[in-house]
Amino acid sequence: MNKNRLICITFVALSALAMSACDDPFQVIEELTFDSSLGIVLSDFTRLGSGVYVKDDVIGSGDLTADGQTAVVEYKGYLADGSSFGSGTFPFVVGSGGTIAGFMIGVFGMRAGGERWIIIPPGLGYGDADQPNIPAGSVLVFNVELCRLDQIGPNPDCGN
Repeated sequence: MNKNRLICITFVALSALAMSACDDPFQVIEELTFDSSLGIVLSDFTRLGSGVYVKDDVIGSGDLTADGQTAVVEYKGYLADGSSFGSGTFPFVVGSGGTIAGFMIGVFGMRAGGERWIIIPPGLGYGDADQPNIPAGSVLVFNVELCRLDQIGPNPDCGN
């Protein structure tokens, strides 16, 4: 194969790859306008290396989350348009993979009693899979209170 033909094939392949990236169905956090009901000003958040954004409303004074601990959180989940897709109390083992990766990343490093906003890119949420009330490719927004660590069961103080 001559050099010019190889260059041409490479150019066509790279162009096709670039064009397919333009059709990416995933929402991009930095390009979204969040519904005003969420009160999100992205510049107030910290972008983690993973692409997850976090903002602490309350730091908390309890233990710090660590792998292997059971965390019990009170959460409210939203789409960028402000619609709610769920809420409740959710226990999970930190670092176990028992929840979407972005949620685990967002909760890691919180202290018991802390309250945090977490914005999760689609690739660390549900990706290209539809979920009930969550379209494929959606950015997820969570308001989370870390109620306690290492216990499972109802907590009357959680959410107050």
